Amino acid sequence: MTDLEVKSSQIEGAGCGLFTRTPIAKGSCVCIYSGKVLRTVDAIRLKDKSYLMRLGPQVYVDPFDDKTVLGRYINDPRNRLLQNVIFDKRPEEQCAYVIAKRDIAAGEEIFADYGRWYWLTTTPNRLEKLPVR
Repeated sequence: MTDLEVKSSQIEGAGCGLFTRTPIAKGSCVCIYSGKVLRTVDAIRLKDKSYLMRLGPQVYVDPFDDKTVLGRYINDPRNRLLQNVIFDKRPEEQCAYVIAKRDIAAGEEIFADYGRWYWLTTTPNRLEKLPVR
């Protein structure tokens, strides 16, 4: 894993973001996205799905209550050109590996694509607060 820190995101209204203190090479594992493991029926019942990730059929993880899961601080810049990591979902391991899509310089914020499902099911208020870049 790499040397990461949580601080204010560069995205207005996004809250905290995840930043690297050291350079990260393309293809490296930046961190692990994990959390409470849920089946679909339990995932649907969650009031706040902000951190919920579907790993595969009947396998979800939710780090909502675990602030030690650094992957929960990764933001979606809503611009593919700014995304520098991807989620390598591993349902059999009940987690996703966060993998660098390109070389990432020290000090950069870590950005990923949350996927269409996230934005289709999110609250309108969240969408209004985040600028399209």
